[in-house]
Amino acid sequence: MTYTKLDETLISRVHTLRQAALRQVEDDDARLDRTERVKVLLHYTGDLGVVEEAGFWTEFRTARIAAGTIAAEDLERISALDNVVTVHGSRPTRPGGPAAPPPEPPDVDAANPDPAGLDATTVRDEGGGPGAPFAADVPTVPSGFTGRGVVVGVIDSGIDIFHPAFRKLDGSTRIVSLLDLTLRQTITATGSPTGGSMRLRWQPPGLSDQATGALSLPLTAADAQTALSALGGVSAGDVVVTGGPLPAQPLVIDFEGQFIRAPFDTGRINPIRLTDVTLTGGTRPTVTVTRGRVITPAEINVALAAAPPPPTPPQAFLSRDPEGHGSHVAGIAAGLGLPGCCSPDRVTGIAHEADLAIVRTTFDSIADLQAAHYILEQQWVPAGSPKPPVVVNISIFGTSTAHDGTSPEEQGLDDLLIGATRRSIVLIAGNTGGRARPNQFAQFSEGQHASGAVPANGSVTVGLDILSGDTAADILALWYPGPGRLNFTVTAPQPVGGPAMAPVVPNPDPVSPSVRRTVGQGPTQHVLFVASHLGVEPNRKNRIIAQISPAPAVAPLPSQIAPGVWTITLTETQGTATPFDCWTDPSLREQPARFVPADQDPTRTVASPGTARLPLTVGAYNPANDRLADFSGRGPTADFRLKPEVCAPGVGIVSAKAGGIHPDLLVAGSGTSQAAPYVTGVIALMFQANNNLDHTTIVGHLTSTCLPPVPPVPPTQLDSGWGFGRVNPERAVLAAMPAPLAESFAAAGEPLILPAAAYPAVHIPPNVRMRQVLDRLAGSTTGRRAAEFCAAHLDEARHLVDTERRVTVAWHRMHGPLLLRRLLLSELAHDEPVPRTLGGRPVADGLARLLDELAAAGSPALREAVATHRDFLLRLPGARLSDLDDLHDPDDLDDLHDLDDRTELS
Repeated sequence: MTYTKLDETLISRVHTLRQAALRQVEDDDARLDRTERVKVLLHYTGDLGVVEEAGFWTEFRTARIAAGTIAAEDLERISALDNVVTVHGSRPTRPGGPAAPPPEPPDVDAANPDPAGLDATTVRDEGGGPGAPFAADVPTVPSGFTGRGVVVGVIDSGIDIFHPAFRKLDGSTRIVSLLDLTLRQTITATGSPTGGSMRLRWQPPGLSDQATGALSLPLTAADAQTALSALGGVSAGDVVVTGGPLPAQPLVIDFEGQFIRAPFDTGRINPIRLTDVTLTGGTRPTVTVTRGRVITPAEINVALAAAPPPPTPPQAFLSRDPEGHGSHVAGIAAGLGLPGCCSPDRVTGIAHEADLAIVRTTFDSIADLQAAHYILEQQWVPAGSPKPPVVVNISIFGTSTAHDGTSPEEQGLDDLLIGATRRSIVLIAGNTGGRARPNQFAQFSEGQHASGAVPANGSVTVGLDILSGDTAADILALWYPGPGRLNFTVTAPQPVGGPAMAPVVPNPDPVSPSVRRTVGQGPTQHVLFVASHLGVEPNRKNRIIAQISPAPAVAPLPSQIAPGVWTITLTETQGTATPFDCWTDPSLREQPARFVPADQDPTRTVASPGTARLPLTVGAYNPANDRLADFSGRGPTADFRLKPEVCAPGVGIVSAKAGGIHPDLLVAGSGTSQAAPYVTGVIALMFQANNNLDHTTIVGHLTSTCLPPVPPVPPTQLDSGWGFGRVNPERAVLAAMPAPLAESFAAAGEPLILPAAAYPAVHIPPNVRMRQVLDRLAGSTTGRRAAEFCAAHLDEARHLVDTERRVTVAWHRMHGPLLLRRLLLSELAHDEPVPRTLGGRPVADGLARLLDELAAAGSPALREAVATHRDFLLRLPGARLSDLDDLHDPDDLDDLHDLDDRTELS
């Protein structure tokens, strides 16, 4: 059997060339199509040089995957080489996707959700707080683990360089490298050609494809600029070309003028493609066009220094984040609060002292892999200089793969981790795990997967529900294994009418074209393109790709797909029962098509590249109730591996707002895009604890220290969506520590200090969290006594801390804010101890001084309560919540002492 090596987009291209070859005369457009250098990801084995000799021009490579170009006319020939496994065109990807803010947690007063004033997500903090007038008199909170010495990489929609979350305390940038792939295109020659020519093909935004005339080598910057400026839609000053002459030096092309002025989004700038290339002389000469401009910290700092003080907005920077997704993601992983944003103890992110490496991607599979390669190799670090540990967050997904980790992008990400230390990759499970309801709009891409089994020589039907206003083509990708063969037909909703569609049968030709079918007639006619291929490499499954295009526009209605249920019929013809999986490719611009409820299958909905084998994939749960988020993609993968491996908070997560101006600097968002950077930040803390970890060890520490799902589900249940459970940041960092460091923590009795954002409970309104803590304490007689004391005198104590200098100093010297943070934010587990020491000081000593100062400055009622409960309160440091449960008589302090003697650092 001849296996299919080209993906469906390249097969379509080969078929177009075959049709053009039948014509007797080749026009200019046909010549441009035939000779155009097509960007591909090529999966190879053995010597890549053999493929390069055949005409593949490499741009970058991993152990198995090479990115580069092939002339369209050579696609079929090169794919037939023995050491070529697959050839894929660039596949579109997308950010994890916004969602509406979640509803308020139960029992929250919407008019006053934070009466205690403790909300760590407030966006209107003026840098004050309890005891602010006496700040110079108190010690700083111990720094603990903050991500210092680690690089956090984010591949996304860009970043708002002006946001205080991404600046140091001195106001300078924390970004060590910003690569914007939407900016700058560079033409480079290798192999020292001595002559030749080429044409440049480009599609200006909103216009049709155009091409320059032949450009001879050597090519000067002036000649290239003249040729590009002559294209339609390009005005004087829109294109600036420097460098050259080619081939001796690269040509650097910057789109400026109308293409750089806000609000124009540079993400709309299309790539320049090479066509009609002839090279002479040299040794295996090549020419490539690569995208991306590296923006240095010095360039960013110049812009920061020139920015006016808030509330005046800064002038638009060269590289921007028009969607805000990248800034939100980066803020979760590593955002820092500054005066005017939030106080230093109210960080928006976890690894808030890590360096940031940002790539604004063009959202395609080749660019995303290029970005990961750039960050993991730390190409901005001078040669010979040491490279710090690095963790990369990719909150990006696509659905047009087999969902089994065999796409070239996924295998390339695997390659970047094999045999390497001090690097890690975090991916999202995607937001396609929910169930869609009939005729209801969805927050996320719900109901996108259907599965089943077609009986031998039998048929099954699957319903696809299309809502009104679906103006874009809907694409289905169906995969099935084994020797069975499936015929494919589609029946439109009843109002469309017309003759039945003839079935599409599998085609043994590995480059067989799509089959054109129509349903309906006249104004209701819809055109379908269906491609059915056998033995698709590398998994050798069978694949059906179907595209339903909108009917023509009929005033006053726009061109759209007829709403209603479209019925897909699958018929097996070889006498073998055949299982199948079918996914839609959801649109971000409108409500996507979804399967009818009876056919929806929320399992196997982890999106690509989240089904890659080695990177860590993260699902989302709601920290308000610890339940799995409905939208979170669920496993297993199509080849029955556990994905996601872990889950993290992903509902109502507050982080940096791109373009925000003080005091409107933060915004809430939900999705697995928010869950993944939480884990990215935790991994940065783990690298700070041990900078020689490898990715496999990191995954092992994270999965082995997880808190169980709610309700409990074992990791052997591959379709739960939980993996091993909820990431526990404290336990993960402790597990990552070298043994001597972990032992020193245990010997000192000192708690692990993590940033507030590392605790999922930071996303719960503090008054709700305080109620949870008090309810937990009320479970025992002793705990109830402590809870009653706190509840009765909390308001007065807070007032004294804020207004009485001696109380303020005592509170901060005992690291009271940190102690309160741990009480409110740490897991309410039975074995969680009250710290014995903080910052090297015994908590009991500091608590004794605080109680003395409260009694001296407080009301008679507070003074009496302190006297009554003093001895009991001073015995709490070092005790566990389980100790309080076991201590039935709160006045029997010897019992608590005995329990205290056996507590250890958890």
